[in-house]
Amino acid sequence: MKIKQLRIEGFGKLVNQTYDLEDFTTFLGENEAGKSTILAFIKYMLFGFENATTSNQEFNPLNFKTYGGQIFLTHAGKSIRIERLKILRSGRPSFVCEIDDGTRVTMLDESSWRDFIRPITVKTFSEIYSVTQENLQISTVRDYNAERLDDEWRMSATTGSVALFDQIQTLSKARDEIFTTTRATKKPLNQVLADIATVQVAIQEKTTEEQALLPLMTENDRLHDEIITRREAQENLDAEINQIRHRLSFLAEYQEYAQLEKQDLTNILSADEAENLRRKHALHEKYSQEISSLTQKIAENAMALEKLATPKNQFLQEPKTTDLLKRLKGDYPQAIAAEQRIDELKFTKIYLLLAIISLIFMGISFIFSPLLALVFLAIGAGLAFWQVKTGRHDSEKLAENQVILSHFDDKLAYFKDWLPSESQDVVGKVADLTQLDEEAQVLHVTLSRYDQVADTAKLRGLQKLDEAIFAEIPDIDTAPKLLEQWAQQSRDLVRLTRLKEQLSGIIDISKPFNGNAEQQLLNQKTSEKIQKTAELNRLIDTHSKNTAMINQQKTDTTLATLAAKLARKKEALRDYLVDFATKTTEITLTEQVMADLSSETLPDILNRASGMLATLTNQTWQEIYLDKDILWVKNAQDQSLRLIDLSTGTRDQLQLALRLAFIQSKSLDFPIFLDDNFLRFDQKRRLNFSNMLAEIAKERQVILLTSDQTLVPETKGTIRL
Repeated sequence: MKIKQLRIEGFGKLVNQTYDLEDFTTFLGENEAGKSTILAFIKYMLFGFENATTSNQEFNPLNFKTYGGQIFLTHAGKSIRIERLKILRSGRPSFVCEIDDGTRVTMLDESSWRDFIRPITVKTFSEIYSVTQENLQISTVRDYNAERLDDEWRMSATTGSVALFDQIQTLSKARDEIFTTTRATKKPLNQVLADIATVQVAIQEKTTEEQALLPLMTENDRLHDEIITRREAQENLDAEINQIRHRLSFLAEYQEYAQLEKQDLTNILSADEAENLRRKHALHEKYSQEISSLTQKIAENAMALEKLATPKNQFLQEPKTTDLLKRLKGDYPQAIAAEQRIDELKFTKIYLLLAIISLIFMGISFIFSPLLALVFLAIGAGLAFWQVKTGRHDSEKLAENQVILSHFDDKLAYFKDWLPSESQDVVGKVADLTQLDEEAQVLHVTLSRYDQVADTAKLRGLQKLDEAIFAEIPDIDTAPKLLEQWAQQSRDLVRLTRLKEQLSGIIDISKPFNGNAEQQLLNQKTSEKIQKTAELNRLIDTHSKNTAMINQQKTDTTLATLAAKLARKKEALRDYLVDFATKTTEITLTEQVMADLSSETLPDILNRASGMLATLTNQTWQEIYLDKDILWVKNAQDQSLRLIDLSTGTRDQLQLALRLAFIQSKSLDFPIFLDDNFLRFDQKRRLNFSNMLAEIAKERQVILLTSDQTLVPETKGTIRL
């Protein structure tokens, strides 16, 4: 995993800043330039914001409301963007995590992101991968003896930190606060033992004082034991009574079971037969209803057809009538036109009439006005001339049209008995024929509705189907009663099975259950209970009187108080012993874990660290090895020294080599962060340190935060703050 870019919107003194990171990136700046802020920003972006505490610095920007930013990563060919933003004093921070594998973008929530980055946690980030002067420094010589210092260094080399060693020290201190030796009288466990001995002496003294009450107390103890015994017998008797009552409560169910058991519940039908009978009866009912409905419909249709069998309807049904009506429909226009033409030809005779009238008026007007008489003469002469001229042609046309009307009337004569009116004109006759044609059409539709052929065929089919059912099951009409008997038997069988299951755990159904005998037994047990209750009450009264006498003779309750105190002290002793044993076990297990880790992982780490220490010290120190749980360092002269004998700077370089070797041994793809952890290195060893980091950066990303401008040459990966 590598960090490609940081975008800081607001974090500490850094506002609206963007930094592009390389495989080997150096943040170069003076004190308070923001180097530690950069490291904290990376941690917060990866693992979430932390509240300000004694161990966590507050990084809220002073004059900027937005807190947080974005970090861009690459891992296993995937691009990762993480954004954490918070508007100060207004709610919880937001979290966005996008992983782009080149084909699709996956969104992760906080929990999924923590799983993705595991096993790296905020603790391993701060204590292992963030290499600082503080978390490299284990202790000073004046704080520890050489043996303890060797133990801490060995554990730091094995696990990357001294957490397990510190845990053992904490557990040992807590265990020693409970108990060390019997001579340590101020230890809690010894104090409790002394208190127990004191209380036991006081109890013995008080017991001697109360020996006089011993016979009465013995008798009272006997009564107490007998009361307990009788109460147990009473409880057993109550249980027997309850069982009898419980059995009696099922008497009605048992009687029903016995009655059902006596019946012959052999089913007259199987389930398949019953289902077939039910289905066939349903079909029979269905067919019967349909047959009845069709029979009624056919009868009604026959009655309706009988009513329609009138002479007029029979006339309208004849084929000749239908054919002649169709032909007359084609003659309607010609007959109407002929009638109109005859009327027009008859109208021409009016000209002759007008001419005669004109001559009459001429004779009359001649007496009064000869001129007017001449006018009427001219009109009459003109009309007479026109009549003579057109009369011959009109006579021929009139004869032709009268022939057409005559033929139409001849055809119409077939219908004369059934025409609704006696119209003289063709239009009226056509209207009568149209009405008669409509009646014929309505009659045809009505007769088609009462067609009995389909209904009769369907009726015969249903009768055959129903007859087939009768042929298979002659007594199909009695099926409901038979099915009801079968259903009742089925219900009785189910009820019998359920009663058997219900009663089998309560009553012995293999034998007759006598309710009267059970009731007598119940009465007997109840009487016995009353008697035993009276005896028990007498014993309780005697015990109470003896207890009162004992209490009267006792001057105080010292013995009971001492017994209670002794019980409390024993509880306290038990708690201390459990706590002491638990811490001892935890120490043993932790030491075993430390030993196992040392034997499994330490050789590889020491081998890696030896090469790094040789590089840092110009081959002055060439090997780190473990001998009898002590870390030794061998120099170029083949001399070995314990770690406590090394100089302060060399110990720093040794601890750095061990830390880097531990990180490389885990083979986790995660950057290393180094924050001014080389303060006690000389100039030559600083240069060696820089070269070693450059080599490490070829395998994993290295981020160096320093104020030393001479440590590394300024390259593309150098960021000045």
